[in-house]
Amino acid sequence: MFSAHLILIVSVIALIVCDSLAFGTSSRNAEMGNRLSRNYRESRSRPTLKSSEDDALETTPEDKKDDKEKIKPLTSNPFRLGVLRMGLTEPAWTSSFNYQKKEGDFSCAYCGQKMFNANSKYDSGSGWPSFWRSDTDGAVALYREWDGRVECKCSRCDSHLGHVFMDGPKPSDVDSQLFESIPASDPKGRTTSARLPRFCLNGAALKFNEKE
Repeated sequence: MFSAHLILIVSVIALIVCDSLAFGTSSRNAEMGNRLSRNYRESRSRPTLKSSEDDALETTPEDKKDDKEKIKPLTSNPFRLGVLRMGLTEPAWTSSFNYQKKEGDFSCAYCGQKMFNANSKYDSGSGWPSFWRSDTDGAVALYREWDGRVECKCSRCDSHLGHVFMDGPKPSDVDSQLFESIPASDPKGRTTSARLPRFCLNGAALKFNEKE
């Protein structure tokens, strides 16, 4: 586990160093880097498809990102930033959140916006921290990717969190009060008996705030 983390951290640092050497510090090259970054983010969203439960998920319209890009990050950890800003995926089973049983909420590691609560976290068997509902209406933005998957992002800072799939638990298997108060912005199945969403997230994209 430690070796996997170390390899990823070294890889992210290498990418940062290579970018610095390639683009330099001139204003022209800095603008080129900004354009590439914007093009990369825009290429990750696609129009909604309608061929299956996952394909029927409503996605978030592209919004202006000027204000989001000005948010000061709460972390300088290169591994976290690689996940949050470059869309990298941490290896399965490496996040301690997979095994955590404490009460509290999970916020975006980049900007601090509250995203999920421990009362909706469950063991999906996927190897990544999984939740069947978000905690706050409109906190999670959804974007269609080139391969058909639906990406989860923080709606405040546009940071990558993970993906959402419509293969979560059955409504009858979760707390009824929590089920009744699911945020309107969460993805819904085509029928009332359809499975709930599985927000499959990178632990590195989240910060846990333990309940006092």
